[in-house]
Amino acid sequence: MGSDVRDSVDSYIALQLAELEGCLPLVGAADQEAVHGARLALRRLRSVLSCYKSVLPDVPEATGRDVRWLARSLGEARDAYVLSQRTALWLDASEAWLSPEALHEAVNQLLAGSNEMATRIGTGKRWQGIVRATRQALLPGTAHSAAREIDNHPSLLEVAELLQPRWETVQKSLDSTKRSLEAENGHPDEAERNEVLHGARKDIKVLRYSVEAVAQVLGAGATAIIQPSMVLQRLLGEQHDSVAGQAWIKSLAEMPGVEPLDVEALQSMELRRLVETEASLHAALHSSPIPEPRRMLPS
Repeated sequence: MGSDVRDSVDSYIALQLAELEGCLPLVGAADQEAVHGARLALRRLRSVLSCYKSVLPDVPEATGRDVRWLARSLGEARDAYVLSQRTALWLDASEAWLSPEALHEAVNQLLAGSNEMATRIGTGKRWQGIVRATRQALLPGTAHSAAREIDNHPSLLEVAELLQPRWETVQKSLDSTKRSLEAENGHPDEAERNEVLHGARKDIKVLRYSVEAVAQVLGAGATAIIQPSMVLQRLLGEQHDSVAGQAWIKSLAEMPGVEPLDVEALQSMELRRLVETEASLHAALHSSPIPEPRRMLPS
């Protein structure tokens, strides 16, 4: 079973690296779906590296820094695109804007900035070296990994023990999220509250993708963990996008030609979405528990 686990993790890593190689040239053409695909592949890769660090070969420090740079850069490009599309939907939802041209110009600038970031990433050569160095460090059959003679084949029980601290971190994050959402008169510090929810989202991603990497050997237990994680991750993501949207809408007040009443209207629309999302999140926190990994092992 140990070799099955290691084969599953290696296959998962290889899949994410192949996804990066397929998406990043398209990122250079400002293909926003490719930006999303590359960003997701990096999230999955980094989650596995974080969770299974003790049973994987070491990634050189410089390569680790490069991976973080690529993830951050893709994230900035994708977040700007998502924000532009969310705001464009608000603009299309009403014809009563006092400064429609200025608002559309602001959205167009945001989209153009996203496309420019994507083009710089995809047309540069740095990403090719990052993918190559990561593959050489992690996967069998390459000169680097063969020279290191890495042959660590964890059992499912050992994998469950590696996943357990990630699950415990998620539980603490979700407990903090519940307290923040249930606090009377709201959390005293909105920035701190939003950081708590954003942290929970990141913690859930690491657990979910780390379980995905061994799903074929974990069986039904993997599904039991992944499905509620997906529900909570989606809602926490919507909450984060709404918070980012409100911050950007507030900045519109400083742009020439944008009417204050338009800014207020957009803020009101985004606030309603935030309230609805947090209500759904609060319900999901009670109805979608994530089971303990060591209890999900095949009998």
